Amino acid sequence: MAQAPLKLLVIDDEPIILESYLKVFEPLGAEFAVSTAPSGEAGLAALRETSFDLVITDLKMPGLDGLGVLEQGRKIRPEADFAMMTGYASVDSAVGAMKFGATDFIEKPFTQEELLRFVRALATSRITRLRKREEEAGFERFSRPMLVQHIVLIITFTLLTITGVPLFFPETFKGVFFLGDSSYIRGLMHRIAAVGLMGLSVYHTLYILWNEDGNRNLRAIIPSIPGDLKEAWGNILFTFGVRPDRPKAGKYTFFEKFEYFGVVWGTLVMVLTGLVMWFTDSILRILPLWVVDVAKVVHRYEAVLAILTIAIWHMYNVHLKAGVFPGSRVWLTGRISREDMLHEHALEFEVLTGRSADAEHGGHGGGAA
Repeated sequence: MAQAPLKLLVIDDEPIILESYLKVFEPLGAEFAVSTAPSGEAGLAALRETSFDLVITDLKMPGLDGLGVLEQGRKIRPEADFAMMTGYASVDSAVGAMKFGATDFIEKPFTQEELLRFVRALATSRITRLRKREEEAGFERFSRPMLVQHIVLIITFTLLTITGVPLFFPETFKGVFFLGDSSYIRGLMHRIAAVGLMGLSVYHTLYILWNEDGNRNLRAIIPSIPGDLKEAWGNILFTFGVRPDRPKAGKYTFFEKFEYFGVVWGTLVMVLTGLVMWFTDSILRILPLWVVDVAKVVHRYEAVLAILTIAIWHMYNVHLKAGVFPGSRVWLTGRISREDMLHEHALEFEVLTGRSADAEHGGHGGGAA
């Protein structure tokens, strides 16, 4: 991805100043996307409609002046950087404005070269500041509702495993606490965990269909066959040293998509077969015995598959592989480091920041598409 142009808004009541900005920056369309506003009020209206990276406003204007633009504009677009233009007589005022959030100022009159140098310096300062913030705070990977759902899944799956495994080895667990295959407590805990998993499944379905955050994540995780196959093949080539760099991935890698829908399918199978086993008497009134027998076999071996998948596949790839060991904290904090975002989800980084992952990663690890 090429670097997105810096979105620049210039606010000034002098047409000649606005024309000078257009003359300097319009030919640099790949680097800057410039918009102008002839007054402070018009500038705020533009800020309400569009997100800008950098706002440069004249300090002295009729009506709403530069300080007013700064005060109100930072509330509208707190992510934007603001700078001032001022005449010589108002330099002290411009310096004072920096105490209220302006990043820098430029004195009028200025040459085209001085203007270009000034704006490029502001852009560089902005990128440096953003990188530092990203290094300190990382990026949000999972929202709070997603974290809670994941923790509930961990608890219910763990309880189902602990109380289900003894059925595979009844002699081994006989007389061990409450884990005997005929133990009432074991069976009760297994059913409580099953109800918890079913409740989570219903909530998750509603969440991804009707909640904005959930629906956005659903759209991101739906497989894109050509793209995901290309990414998977690229990872195979990278693993065997045929390809020099890892292919870029979006918010969810092909591996994460495969695992998510594996959980969905596994949960559906376990719930349906579990209900057949739970309400055997009722099922036998309408269906033959072989349906119950098949449900028991499917339930048992789907459970084995799920346990092995989590214990080996998921634990290794998420918590034990090189670069992650002794464990990822994303499932606790919901945040991913800048380095991991660039390495694992370069396309998502580019969407969120508008900056090239290759350039940010110094040409290492970001990979080619």
